[in-house]
Amino acid sequence: MPHASDCVIEAWGPDRASCLTEALQALMEEFTEAPDAAAPGVLPLAAGPGGAEDVLASLFEEVIDAINVFSVVPVRFHLTETEEGGVAGDMEVVPLDQVVFVGPVPRAVSSRGLSMGAQVGGWRCHVLVDI
Repeated sequence: MPHASDCVIEAWGPDRASCLTEALQALMEEFTEAPDAAAPGVLPLAAGPGGAEDVLASLFEEVIDAINVFSVVPVRFHLTETEEGGVAGDMEVVPLDQVVFVGPVPRAVSSRGLSMGAQVGGWRCHVLVDI
């Protein structure tokens, strides 16, 4: 990796929404241990139509913003494809004080090395996250 403060997330799934959900879950597991109990809050999560990499980056940015702006940590994600070509759903969230931090909080998504696309058997993505 170019910097010691970067984190690579790779995920895959049978369809684009599943791949995105797995990538977001992997991001959260990289720096938190969240409770298994029901989350007390839900925030919307969506990305409009666009290139696969644009959708991926947009969702990661929304998750990072939820942490920094609303002081909550997403613990579960629910996404589906929209008729317009985007994805929409929600993220279950818990207050910051209900999670154990095991690594630094992500700051941003890097455009370097960002990729997402359909492959034989499903979708795969690669994201470099600045922490």
